[in-house]
Amino acid sequence: MNLEKKVINHFTYASEVYSKRKGSVHEEDFIILNFIKETCKANSKVLEVGGGSGYMLDLIASEIGLSNLYNCEIVPKVYSEQANKYINLIAGNALDMPFKDCSFDYAIIKNLLHHLVGRTRKKSKENARKGVGEITRVVKSGGYIIVLEQYNKHKLFASVVFYITLFSSLFNISFKSFGWNKNVIVSFLTPDEIKLLIPDNILIERLEITRVKVPTRLELTLLMSNIGRVLLIGKKKCNKNGLL
Repeated sequence: MNLEKKVINHFTYASEVYSKRKGSVHEEDFIILNFIKETCKANSKVLEVGGGSGYMLDLIASEIGLSNLYNCEIVPKVYSEQANKYINLIAGNALDMPFKDCSFDYAIIKNLLHHLVGRTRKKSKENARKGVGEITRVVKSGGYIIVLEQYNKHKLFASVVFYITLFSSLFNISFKSFGWNKNVIVSFLTPDEIKLLIPDNILIERLEITRVKVPTRLELTLLMSNIGRVLLIGKKKCNKNGLL
């Protein structure tokens, strides 16, 4: 089974919803906006990985006035019409982005790490670490990485969900009541596991953990009964010469 193709198919299929997104989607979006507004310069360069329609970058453009904006998308043709004319849409994979080291002042990755799946839970966790490593690589010294990611509080249940979605996808089975179509494979992490993805050269400046109330059908299964979002903002340390 080609898992990358499954991910591409999922985001192509979901584009009918994602391509229409405009304005704020999560309450954390305003925390991100305010942080960038307080720390940016007029020429700050911002990257979002897997930004879909570019709605977050559109918020940054309209609310802060920045115009040096990049969206790295695995399915760029699907999201060719971005929410803002200033957004540069670049084809690329979160695990191997087509950017030079230290290219951006900010790199944002929102609710994408759980889609960077491999054939095993271990490989999926390695992919999540690699994804965070990539946004760290492309951020300048003194720049910031911003990670917003869904979590599952229970490591065991997160593993069960991963293998259920993996095998369901293998046999083209959908669970519409859970929001899982045949192309959805998800590998959620716990808040502690998400924090452990952050490299040593990143200084965590802000950490927010928000639990999300789930529908009764999810709560009764126990598998997704304790979920939420982690927002982590970290600053890349200066290089050995002490320069930013």
